[in-house]
Amino acid sequence: MTIIKATDLSIEMFGGVIYADSAGSFPGLELFNFLLECEEGILPSAEDITITRYAHNFARRLVHDETLSQVDKDNVLADKHSENSIRKLLSCLELQQKNGSKNATWQGSHFFPYTKSLIHWDANARFRGQTTAKITMERQYYRGAGAYVFNVLRFDQNQDRLQTIREGVSELFGNEKDSPLENLAKTLRNHGDYDKSPVTDETESKSRKVFNDELEDLYRDGVFNILSHKSIPAVSKIKAIVNWTGIWLIIVGNKRSKPVDSQPAYFIIDCAGTNQQLRRASQKSLKDFIKQIADGIAYYRAGREMNSTQIQKLKGFFASTAASMKLINALTGKRHFTFGLNSIETLTLVAVKSGDEIPFEDFVHNWLYKKCSFVIGRISANDAGFLNILDASIFEENERKLADQVRAVGMLKVYSDATKMVGLGSEK
Repeated sequence: MTIIKATDLSIEMFGGVIYADSAGSFPGLELFNFLLECEEGILPSAEDITITRYAHNFARRLVHDETLSQVDKDNVLADKHSENSIRKLLSCLELQQKNGSKNATWQGSHFFPYTKSLIHWDANARFRGQTTAKITMERQYYRGAGAYVFNVLRFDQNQDRLQTIREGVSELFGNEKDSPLENLAKTLRNHGDYDKSPVTDETESKSRKVFNDELEDLYRDGVFNILSHKSIPAVSKIKAIVNWTGIWLIIVGNKRSKPVDSQPAYFIIDCAGTNQQLRRASQKSLKDFIKQIADGIAYYRAGREMNSTQIQKLKGFFASTAASMKLINALTGKRHFTFGLNSIETLTLVAVKSGDEIPFEDFVHNWLYKKCSFVIGRISANDAGFLNILDASIFEENERKLADQVRAVGMLKVYSDATKMVGLGSEK
């Protein structure tokens, strides 16, 4: 029997490498490495590219590694007071640890790209003997999903949308060249290890067979819409792109794990949190989704052998990412689909471009349901066949609760009982 690796099957099924270790925000962080460290510019159209990878190991070790030598610190830092202050500042700039781990290592800790020079690659320390370690660039958390998403953006056949996204990404970091945080981050990053010359990435080169279908256009339109908003801070748009990348990959898993011509799973989102029937239905829809992923893996690897641990790693990406994106209530225990405020804010920014508004009902049915397979309101529930087992009033209350939540993030304007519009409205 032919043996197939999980990475190869993942590319075959989904377009890129989906792996549990890279769940959550890591695909989005990996994406920004390609967006901003590509030698050929932002989203180049050339097939072959090179990138420069920065380990940021000095700063990451300063926060987490007590074995960082005093000599190394003295070469960069003025005194003990500056060391303590910078360490505390850097710890506030880190991505929240998966599973709330309190014993983070520097290799497992990553800075969020609040500024360009906080962007960095995966890195590890390979020891030579007892004390000397060589820093190596590795793919422990950046497994390749971000490389695939990068190619989805840069191989967009809509040239106007592609160019607008290029300009929008450039603007995200264009006004920070002399900011104190950028200067500090650049200094610390340059005292770490990095590629002395740009390198090619094998995983990226394997993830270039984009589908250019409606699903990939959904991602591109979402990034386009996020970048179009002028009234929100750049860091809010960066967070939204990272979150949208994770959410979209869950949708990809749902759409592409199913065999051809079969129906994808539907995500029943419990927004109200008060109805036990809805909660149980949401729990079941999550189980159905996870089962569909498992069935899809079995279907696509038929006749080929794959290590059981790799199968679990492939499956594990989706629930872990959903938990990180606040689309399910928890990573373990009794789990169900829900919307955290971060996911609501991201989905509204993604759905509506700057200056536009859409009726709330269209947002719920035409966008969340038809585009993303999220079932919230009565019309969507009826279309998906759930009113055969659940009362319509349950979904009506669920939709009202979502409206309250969208309003709470400042993306819903209520003009009357019958007229509710999603969007930021006029922006300057």
